[in-house]
Amino acid sequence: MTDDTREDSREDDAAEERHASWLELFFDLVVVAGIGALAHLLHEDSTAGGVGLYAVAFTAFWLVWACFTTYGNLRAARTQVATMLVGMAALAVMTASVFAIDEHGGAFAVAYVVGRFVASRPWNRGTVVVDLPVVQAGIGIVPWVVSWWFVGTAQHVLWAVGLGLDLMLVLSSSRGRMVADMQRRLERVRAGRDGRRSRRGRGRIADRDIPATLDVAEADLPHLAERMSLFMLIVLGESLIQAIDGAADAVWGRPLAVTAAGVFVLVVGLWAASVQRGSAGVALLAPGLLAPRLAWVAHLVTTGAVATLAAVVATFTAAPQSVVSAHDRTLVVVALAVYGAAGVAVHLGVALTRPPARSAVRRASLVRAACVGLPITLAVGAALLHRDGTAERFVWELAGGVVLVLVADGLASGRLGRRSPGRPGHQGAVDSSSS
Repeated sequence: MTDDTREDSREDDAAEERHASWLELFFDLVVVAGIGALAHLLHEDSTAGGVGLYAVAFTAFWLVWACFTTYGNLRAARTQVATMLVGMAALAVMTASVFAIDEHGGAFAVAYVVGRFVASRPWNRGTVVVDLPVVQAGIGIVPWVVSWWFVGTAQHVLWAVGLGLDLMLVLSSSRGRMVADMQRRLERVRAGRDGRRSRRGRGRIADRDIPATLDVAEADLPHLAERMSLFMLIVLGESLIQAIDGAADAVWGRPLAVTAAGVFVLVVGLWAASVQRGSAGVALLAPGLLAPRLAWVAHLVTTGAVATLAAVVATFTAAPQSVVSAHDRTLVVVALAVYGAAGVAVHLGVALTRPPARSAVRRASLVRAACVGLPITLAVGAALLHRDGTAERFVWELAGGVVLVLVADGLASGRLGRRSPGRPGHQGAVDSSSS
């Protein structure tokens, strides 16, 4: 193949690259409302139980979104409008229920089950979704159905159990095992059908219901990366909306200006680290280094941490000179620490799993781990030391840590002679070759 042919092939691939459809963008409008509602839940109950319920509700909301995002990603032009609209309706009911979740917990659980059920329907017996296996699995939904007959803490615990089962499935499954299990199941079904045909003389089960071959559904990687980034943008955008809302009722002056600028710098820094220079919500993660199944888990952890961080920090504009409460300080510090730890863990995992032949990737991943870990550690340490600091000062300690991540990455990029990951037009974020 000549250089001209290769260039033409790359141009054709770029021309055919999918982007989020109007239907998917319309679907995301409900996600915008949902993120705002979940932030309200975080503010309403400052106890450990309230934070735990927020984590469960966020994970449930995210998982329904992920299932329908996977559906749209895999079906592409064959995506059914009715299916996506039902998903929107389910998320809308979950969003409305959050504002009085103790009273409307049953509606939240019913909407979750309906959303998961509808997202699982489009796949036939011979299709295996390897990148997000919970789309086709029903075991995690069972505790949610049982929770319909409970209220309060018992109901919330059942939700957590169901989500835990789903996340365990994602973490413990592998492409090879999933394909082999589905193939054996398909062969058993066909054998049972052949047995019935031999006993009855004719088949009662239509051949079209039992495919002869297995269809392995794999993600459109650039499109999936874009959808994940859009979710992170929704999280960050909602935090700016809340910050603006708080500023509208505050006393306008220097403290508000300084605090608002700090919130803006923090949000922009998180966007630059997680979206512009990162992928799957992970700071500075270069494209093509994380398998889709693992990218989903990383996305849940990082978006959950950023959503918590942004929801709390956004309220600082309402009272910029007030001392940050111990509860809010703890939430923000833990969320930032989780965000940084997730980035470090992913980069170290990439470095440790790459063969010696890819030493450049290993070295770059180790450098990125340091670029994320050290500044975030400094920011967390500063936030812990100044326990009596005002919101005005606290937000800049956080923003400074994120800015240092970007500065460190810029310096390291020059030394390593590499392009910054996630540059515009470079959307791939996951690697289908990893299991």
